[in-house]
Amino acid sequence: MKIFVVSLGCPKNRIDTEEALSAILEIFPRGSITQDHHDADLIIVNTCAFIQEAVEESIETILELAHTKRKGQVLVVMGCLFKRYRDELIKELPEVDIFFGHRLDRQVIAKIIASLPKEEPVAYPEIGLNGPARLITTPPWRAYLKVLEGCSNRCTFCLIPQIRGPKRSRPLTDIVQELELLEEQGIKEVTFVGQDLTSWDWDSKDLCDLVREVSDRTNINWLRFLYFHPQGVDLKLLETMADKENVCKYLDIPIQHASDKILKRMGRSYDSSKLKMLFTMLRERFPAFALRTTVMVGFPGETEEDFENLLNFIEEVQFDHLGCFAYSDEDEIKSSKLPNKIPKEIAIERKERVLEVQKEISKNRLKKFLGKRIPVLIEGHSKETDLLLSARTEYQAPEIDGIVYINEGIGESGAFYEVEITETFDYDLVGRIIRPLTGQALQSVQSSCHM
Repeated sequence: MKIFVVSLGCPKNRIDTEEALSAILEIFPRGSITQDHHDADLIIVNTCAFIQEAVEESIETILELAHTKRKGQVLVVMGCLFKRYRDELIKELPEVDIFFGHRLDRQVIAKIIASLPKEEPVAYPEIGLNGPARLITTPPWRAYLKVLEGCSNRCTFCLIPQIRGPKRSRPLTDIVQELELLEEQGIKEVTFVGQDLTSWDWDSKDLCDLVREVSDRTNINWLRFLYFHPQGVDLKLLETMADKENVCKYLDIPIQHASDKILKRMGRSYDSSKLKMLFTMLRERFPAFALRTTVMVGFPGETEEDFENLLNFIEEVQFDHLGCFAYSDEDEIKSSKLPNKIPKEIAIERKERVLEVQKEISKNRLKKFLGKRIPVLIEGHSKETDLLLSARTEYQAPEIDGIVYINEGIGESGAFYEVEITETFDYDLVGRIIRPLTGQALQSVQSSCHM
């Protein structure tokens, strides 16, 4: 049996996809993954439904695959789209053979087995349905690791609590066990994900304890943590991250806005003064950290003055990386009932202004790397040309930030090298390979960069 899979949306979705694939291949051990959906017996689409653009992308993907579906192929749709539009999808998409949410259960497994009469199942798996068994679909040197599910924050613009439920932390022992399995597989970079990592807790332990424990229990070179709620970031956590050499000096703290009025309307639990204190401390006491944030423009009631407050804050902090969304008015969210909606064209224009400001900030901040020698992890040939290699520093998260183009030297994918930066652009760096880095040499070069 051959399986074709499309995983849309965030890294948390990818992990759900990997767990589902692991369970299916446990049932059908002779199965394999194919990159050609025409050649597949089983087609799986893991969907996203966070905003309208994601809904549209998910539906378009399903319809494209349904249009070319041949007799005997089984089309499975899973994920957030089904959790959000269950009844509508079942009614409107008869081409889909099986729907389910984020995790397989025995009922879904039975449907898959019944839909593939020519395939002989080995067993109904017990392990693999609730983690940590996964089929890693990222490059074999890096992986994501989910430390919690759902969210108990009540932001007025967000569907996550409705789609994925309240926050449920994974036990620390389970997280460490999965980390050890990833290390055995040769993984060199692990990105820990959850909707709000700062809310993780287990047995009176908090995120600071988690960071310390995973850092001490593994030889994996880069440990990266994504999505910190500003309210949960404190000095103890930052000092712990700064002290651990294998923890990437990278903070992703989505602020959403910097206007007190808009933050209150969004249901955020902080104001602009809290944000200023936090980021001033970060820049003064932890200058080695790269800062990433996400902001939203066009929220109901956002005046030009509110927007200018946001722009001023972005310019004041000088974020290394920034993502910007135009507000999407979804029926199920509380903010859809707020007055003073912003026209879509104004929201889009404000988004473009934010990104233009951030482009200049990024361009200027990258200049500090010119002439420096830093460790990078090579990802393979560049998408633009085989004449260049693509790599990342610890200050660049996979799939969302800029990259390092290498135009001189030979390097192996999934290996660390010391690279001298020779050019800088708006979001990317260019460099030449100096030498490979392993063990103590990697730690030494990395430590010098943190000073």
